Amino acid sequence: MSDHLQHAVRPATRGDVDRLSQTMAAAFAEDPLFCHLLPPGVRARDERLRRVFAVDGARSLAYGGLWTTVDADAAAVWFPPGHWRGTSREDLRELPAWLRIGGRRMQYFQQVRSALYAHHRELPPHWYLLYIGTRPQRQGQGLGDVLLRAVADRCDADRQPAYLEATCERSTALYRRHGFAERGTLDMPPGCPPMIPMWRDPR
Repeated sequence: MSDHLQHAVRPATRGDVDRLSQTMAAAFAEDPLFCHLLPPGVRARDERLRRVFAVDGARSLAYGGLWTTVDADAAAVWFPPGHWRGTSREDLRELPAWLRIGGRRMQYFQQVRSALYAHHRELPPHWYLLYIGTRPQRQGQGLGDVLLRAVADRCDADRQPAYLEATCERSTALYRRHGFAERGTLDMPPGCPPMIPMWRDPR
């Protein structure tokens, strides 16, 4: 496969969701936030991680926000302005899945979500990047860059800002390259790793 095809990106389809949930579970297996929510060694951790991204990926897909590389080795989960938070109907429909994912650790998921919502609700309309990830064996090959660029270009064309929360310095550096800048701090629950809110004005 040529470099051009390897780095081509496209909006995902319903048929991509299962493969992309596996990709994202692998990408985030050692992420500080997910090590807090579902520590290594917790029962059925790999499957529970996959379900996290299956649920969020399906909702992103419904709003046209799920993107993938052609080989499905990297993905980005976006939500357009006004849709960063699920509706009451969506929350009710997703609740059984989240209860299976969280299990006895459901309180930690709820604490993190509440902290993110408290900061997020004060922001003006924007595109929200919930996750972006690449399979470990493909990291460092620029897939995250091309995925970010695809929606960043759309934000620029539509004069829309974008927002995300970074969970580690490596991802923070990637976001800075694409015009994101740190914006305030997040008051996270005790024991939760820090997260860095980042904002991008359209260029």
